[in-house]
Amino acid sequence: MKRHKNNARAAIIAAVSVAILFVSCASAKPVVETAIAPVAEDDFWTLIEKGENEKARALFKGKADIKSKDAKGRTPLHVAAERKDAELAAYLIAIGASVDEQDGEKRTPLEIACINGDAQVARKLSEGGADIFKKGSSGKAPAEYALEAGGPLLDAVASKSNIEAKNGKGETMLHLAADSGDGEAVSLLLAKGAKPLQKSAEGKTPLDLAYRHPESLEYALVAEKLIIAGSQSSDANFSYFSASVRSANFSLRFDDGLTPLHFAAREGQLGFIAYLFQKKADPDAKSASGATPLHEAIRAGKIDAAKALIAAGADVNARDAKGNSAMHLFMPLNSRQAGVELLLSAKADPNIKDDYGDAPLHVAIALNMGVPFIAVLLKGGADPNIRNTAGRTPLHSAVERDRPEYVPTLLDKGANIFAADDAGSTPFDLALKSGGNVLQAMITAATVAMSDNVGNTPLHVAVAAGAPSKIVALILDRKAAVNARNKSGDTPLHLAVADDSRELGELLIARGADIFATNAAGKSPLYLAGHTPAGFLEWMLNSTTIEARDGLGNGMLHFAAGWKLEAAIPSIIQKGADPNAQNATGETPIFSAVKADSPATIAVLIKNGADSASRDALGNTSLHAAVRWNAKSSALALLAQGADPNARNLAGKMPLHDAVRLGIVDLEKVLVNGGAKLEGRDLKGATPLMEAVSAGSLSATERLLERGANPTARNMQGDTPLHVSVAAGRTDIAKLLLSIGTSIHAENSFGMSPLKSALSAGPEMTTLLLTKDRIDAANDLGKTPLHIALEEGADLQAIRTIVNLGARVSDPDFHGRTPLRIAVGMGKLEESRLLVDAGSDVFAQADDGESPATLAIVAGTQAVKALFDGTAISAKDAIGYTPLHYAAFRGKSDVVKILIELGAVKSARNVAGESPADLAHRWGLVENEKLLR
Repeated sequence: MKRHKNNARAAIIAAVSVAILFVSCASAKPVVETAIAPVAEDDFWTLIEKGENEKARALFKGKADIKSKDAKGRTPLHVAAERKDAELAAYLIAIGASVDEQDGEKRTPLEIACINGDAQVARKLSEGGADIFKKGSSGKAPAEYALEAGGPLLDAVASKSNIEAKNGKGETMLHLAADSGDGEAVSLLLAKGAKPLQKSAEGKTPLDLAYRHPESLEYALVAEKLIIAGSQSSDANFSYFSASVRSANFSLRFDDGLTPLHFAAREGQLGFIAYLFQKKADPDAKSASGATPLHEAIRAGKIDAAKALIAAGADVNARDAKGNSAMHLFMPLNSRQAGVELLLSAKADPNIKDDYGDAPLHVAIALNMGVPFIAVLLKGGADPNIRNTAGRTPLHSAVERDRPEYVPTLLDKGANIFAADDAGSTPFDLALKSGGNVLQAMITAATVAMSDNVGNTPLHVAVAAGAPSKIVALILDRKAAVNARNKSGDTPLHLAVADDSRELGELLIARGADIFATNAAGKSPLYLAGHTPAGFLEWMLNSTTIEARDGLGNGMLHFAAGWKLEAAIPSIIQKGADPNAQNATGETPIFSAVKADSPATIAVLIKNGADSASRDALGNTSLHAAVRWNAKSSALALLAQGADPNARNLAGKMPLHDAVRLGIVDLEKVLVNGGAKLEGRDLKGATPLMEAVSAGSLSATERLLERGANPTARNMQGDTPLHVSVAAGRTDIAKLLLSIGTSIHAENSFGMSPLKSALSAGPEMTTLLLTKDRIDAANDLGKTPLHIALEEGADLQAIRTIVNLGARVSDPDFHGRTPLRIAVGMGKLEESRLLVDAGSDVFAQADDGESPATLAIVAGTQAVKALFDGTAISAKDAIGYTPLHYAAFRGKSDVVKILIELGAVKSARNVAGESPADLAHRWGLVENEKLLR
């Protein structure tokens, strides 16, 4: 073999020499002999630097050492490589140059060619047997440079002579190409005959190395090429991939119905996932258990794989055969939070349920996946009160499994401690039964204010369940409202009293429980304590309850008296209750007994020190209270004990005033029979009769009048009962009072009479008062109802009503003024016309000498029209004066004109024979005289 190589080299040298000689001869020119001075002969390196390659080659015909090196440690072959001279390199190789010699920088000629990207030189060197794995100071072998460059350089370096060459690790170029994920290089090397089953010193095939990079699509594509070329791998994690590539079936089903995508997702092999999607793999393919690739990725904690699946359209809410979505799965600790955040960001339903109705929140707590995990679920919209098929919420799960660490987070997001499951148990019920840390966690400042569907708070529930006092105390320590009411109005103390739970009851009272708080049935804890079959609960009697007062200042004894608890009253007083204690309105317990109309209770109170003459803040006696509460038996008992029937309260009212006002006939009779005064007055001067009228009680008015009450008595304002009845619009009472002769003209201190009030009230009341016997009845000033109506400004309808009732229209008052005179004087023209039409005398003179006619003439045309637009135009007074006579000397010309237009006779003469014109002439009223001539 060596001899064969030497012969080949000799042949190459000979051929190259002939070629050089040929070139030299072809370029030869005739020699001109010239005397040339001797010069120094250039060496190989100088010729190369000058680019005189032919001369340089000539030196190797025995003159130059092929192995010689320059100052940089370069051999001629290094220089040829540096100058990218493939022809020179081939020549040097042919004459025996060492292809693997290293220069001063530890570079071989092949490394230099690769660095320069010189495929031609590299090919000569590679074919000349250069070591493709020999590394210089750069630490990189030519094979590596070639793989990085690819293309022509790689093609040049990867020759048949070194395609199977191995580096120090036993790796071929195919190993390196596979390990770098260079698909083009792999294809080129395989095409050049690289063996895909070659193993490295570690026993790894190129496919094994490609599988080391599952995150890259490029490596997946490399693996595909290697598998197709026959490469194999010992890595079982990729057996699915090899099988699917060899069969070209990327939906291939393996054991349990898993597809290649399931395996890639489970292992988090992102590059292979991308490859499978290029091959149209179904992202929602289900295994025999119904799991999708996303299930596998989440279960294995492969978050990046899950992201890739979701990006490819995987259904984040897909459920397996048991109804589990990806969010139901147990996730590895280090990827839980990222996993749930990813699913939620992809719009996964945080409230999706499995076949048992469990939501992810149920499962997370059951599998103890940690507080941060459920916090993310809750932030993402998980319902803290979602129920499973048994009606249980996540909080039930936390309590059942004694996992108190979850409770605060659930509560913070609104978990309901009173959500009842199908069996009626709430998380709080379960916590009460189990006690311990989970109960402690559930009792917070926020939860103690919560209530269940019937309004029970944790305090209610704990008391009703007979919880240990330390638990009840803990709830109270968390600022629970000790007097909170449920929907029945019961406070926790109601429940403690109902169960006769002394320890809890005393604890509640010590913490401020209200013994007076009433429930929807109107019953308080105190009431319940006083109405047990065994009698009053003695444990309810202590210094706190004895001193307690309700919102109105009532103490325990007030209530006991009101409930007729005669048997308990002595004990309550013995325990320190004051029998004469006053409430906010000044009432003592005896008032409560009166309200209950219980003579027996009154007697027990008086026997134990109660004052029967006590008064409330308004000065009312217990007899007043008996009237107010219609307590006839109590009133009789009090009168029998000497109560004053005429005692007045601060308003001056006697019990009889109240009885009449309230219409309590029995008590009215009891009081009158007991000595009550009919003419007793209150501070406003009102008698019981006035009280009856004010109250609008006709029957009481009749009874009092029959008993002798004064119908004309006046109060402090001067009002009579008739004033009051008219003002109240009580025609029935007014009629009764009128029937016994009460005056319609009696004026009070404000000058108002019943008649004046009636005029304001309307025609019904006016008609009632103005009967035939009163229609013209004058008051002390001689004024009839018609005078008064006009002066009070009654409307036209009221005046018409009085006129129609038959009132005399020309009656004068004590000053001689008729109603018409008053109407004209007040400018009431319509009323004046009405009275004229009714026959009122237009010339009736008052004490001041003026008549309605003269006032109208002076007033002007409108007044004249009102009086004389009718038959009155022809009227004459006692001396024969007509309206035109008076106008002639007292009126203006426009008045004269109007009278003439209305039909006044200019030729009419008075008893002295004078015409209106004569009077105008006498008074020097020229204009009037002209009109009258």
